[in-house]
Amino acid sequence: MADGITRNRGEESKEAILAAARQLFAKRGYRGTSLASIAEAAGLSQPGLLHHYPSKNAVLLAVLASRDAEDWRLSTPQPEAPGIGIIDGMASLVAHNESEPQVVALYSMLLGEAVAGDHPAHDYYVQRFEHIRGRITENLREAQTAGNLAPGIDPEALANVLIAVQDGLQFQWLLDQSVDMRACFATLVEIIRVAGTARRTAVP
Repeated sequence: MADGITRNRGEESKEAILAAARQLFAKRGYRGTSLASIAEAAGLSQPGLLHHYPSKNAVLLAVLASRDAEDWRLSTPQPEAPGIGIIDGMASLVAHNESEPQVVALYSMLLGEAVAGDHPAHDYYVQRFEHIRGRITENLREAQTAGNLAPGIDPEALANVLIAVQDGLQFQWLLDQSVDMRACFATLVEIIRVAGTARRTAVP
């Protein structure tokens, strides 16, 4: 029983650390946030925080991993909608993000910082984009094989466009929340669908 209580307390402390880090990173960025301020916001001493995460870098990577796990869940295509369903999954994620301004701010702030090669999240983001690009490209190729995506479209190029539109809309929305991310992304999805439909209609 004691071990179970200890584990539960440990998990609660880790969640408190990540919640505090998300908020502070979103507001101040990685470089502007100290380990001491994360510990204080989480209601822990700095040694207490270091018991769970050995460094600020470790906290950062845990924050990014937890966010990506949620994004992955939301954007995964449903089994009945393979291929082109990845675009619907991305649209669902865009809609969800409208209710999570802090999460969007966190992602955007860290992405902007991570462009610098010496940023601790630089390699993480490079690998993340490679992974996401590959996943979307694979799904789009399936859609093209099934006749749901116009054959003249390069799946990898479209994957890059989809990612760029999604991230670009988030930056615009953070600056001006009258920007309707959901409607804008839906417009792109409709353009892709119309292109596919037009191609199928034109084939004798």
